[in-house]
Amino acid sequence: MESLQLFEAVPGDLFSVLASPNRALYAEALEVLYETYRDHLKIPEQLYYSILRNRMERQLADATFDGEDIDEEELRDISGKARFLIRKLCSRGWFEKERGKTERSFEEYLIVPGYSSRLLELLHQLREDAPQRGYSYVFSTYSALKVAREGDSAYEKMLALYSAYDNTMALIKALKSVYHNIKGFFRMQMEMQDVNDVLAAHFDDFGQRVMEAYIRPLKIRDSVPKYRVPIRQMLSQWLEDDAVLEAMAQAAFQDRRGDTLEACRGDLLEKLYWIQEQYERMESDYLTEIDRQVRRYTRATTQKLETLSNLDRNLGGNLRLLLDGLAAGKGPSDLGFALYCQESLTEKSLWKRKRVPVRPRTHPVEMEEETVSDEAKAQAAELLQSAYSREAVESYVLARMDGETGCTSDDLPLRDDREYVLSLLAALHGSDRDSAYEVERLEGQYAKNGYTLPQLRFVRKE
Repeated sequence: MESLQLFEAVPGDLFSVLASPNRALYAEALEVLYETYRDHLKIPEQLYYSILRNRMERQLADATFDGEDIDEEELRDISGKARFLIRKLCSRGWFEKERGKTERSFEEYLIVPGYSSRLLELLHQLREDAPQRGYSYVFSTYSALKVAREGDSAYEKMLALYSAYDNTMALIKALKSVYHNIKGFFRMQMEMQDVNDVLAAHFDDFGQRVMEAYIRPLKIRDSVPKYRVPIRQMLSQWLEDDAVLEAMAQAAFQDRRGDTLEACRGDLLEKLYWIQEQYERMESDYLTEIDRQVRRYTRATTQKLETLSNLDRNLGGNLRLLLDGLAAGKGPSDLGFALYCQESLTEKSLWKRKRVPVRPRTHPVEMEEETVSDEAKAQAAELLQSAYSREAVESYVLARMDGETGCTSDDLPLRDDREYVLSLLAALHGSDRDSAYEVERLEGQYAKNGYTLPQLRFVRKE
């Protein structure tokens, strides 16, 4: 079939809106058109107008439409500007209008031609710039051929061959895209002058958009070396079997994939040989070259990081910064350095070894040991035993019960350190066999006057 020239397939003024001074507005309006077309089968003009006006309210309010053939009435408010955008896109061929099919319907609907829908999809993909995820061109080719080979249907074999051809074409396109996109990362890296920017570009952008999206699947899940041999073997079996080829050609002719039976057979043979040839040279022509580009980019990133790190921290980097600044006519103080005049140069002029100061020897300081008399120790022990004896602790707890069978931590006053210590000892003495009470642990904490205790219940023994 004879191919058309570009402007025979699309209107001549189609791209003029993307070359105008207001191209950002038109690009946003086309994105709204794409989303409306994606989400609705029928697109009433009023629906597109409402979405456009709501999405672009601020942009339309600031737009002046200099150099555009917009009426003063339309330029007066946001609604008029939105109507102008719709009219301009329609006149340039991005969509057409048709009136409702019923006699009483005055509503107009937008019709998006085929060329426009494909361009809208392309513009949306360029805006999103999202890496492809989850592709499986090689495995899908292997799986389709394997299932068709095990079956008896010539129609399934024909479909599997066309599917394998499409998957191989898509794989080649993806590999070429990866190869050329790595060049873009080289250009971005050359313009970066900050270590953090280089690291983010390598691990986030390059790591996600190239390594995780394409390189990793090609090495693991969608490995060409893993499936290359069985794919070529299955294709060779079909090439060597005239009966299978004849049946596949019949199925292709019935599916209207060619004008004649011979044309269908020739097309099948051409695709069989082409897929085999691609898988035979895919590693050398594509994968090896891509791996080489990845290694070059990784090496360049490492060298860039080393250079920027040296410029930032090392003595050589500081010296280079100083010399460049002095050559540009800047003074040392402008560069953050303190320089001193040196009239003569010797081997020790630019540096001197750091000397460790010697600590002078001094006489040891004599410490007088304070002695405590036995009488003082005995008085302290007696005071401790009397203030915090078992009897004092039990008296403290029983006094809190006030004749009742028990009390809880909430009943302890905790007015000073003595009562706090008595409360702690009460919790410990409760487990003694000869204690006058028992202690049960409850949930939570009890705090009062800056003191904290676990929640406890003291129960008098019978």
